[in-house]
Amino acid sequence: MSKAKPTTIAEYIDSAPKEAHKKLREIYAILKTVAPEATEGIKWGSPVFEEKRILFAFAAFKEHLTFMPTPSAMKPFKKELAKYGTGKGSIQFSF
Repeated sequence: MSKAKPTTIAEYIDSAPKEAHKKLREIYAILKTVAPEATEGIKWGSPVFEEKRILFAFAAFKEHLTFMPTPSAMKPFKKELAKYGTGKGSIQFSF
């Protein structure tokens, strides 16, 4: 029997690889602080924070955590992000 898909961020964290739990809790706490009025949810299988639009999302994988802000939010931090794996709108952090 397959596991039920998480419907809350807490369920998502609990269902993630054990190696990711600490970092997921840390990023979750940070995001709750910077967006206290945002609605929390799960979209496309990842935790998201929304205020009329998706502000950011994050996800855990076997070897890393991915944070997904909007691409425009990453531009001012291009130099600081150079040491991380990045995509158009994502940043990868190893555990």
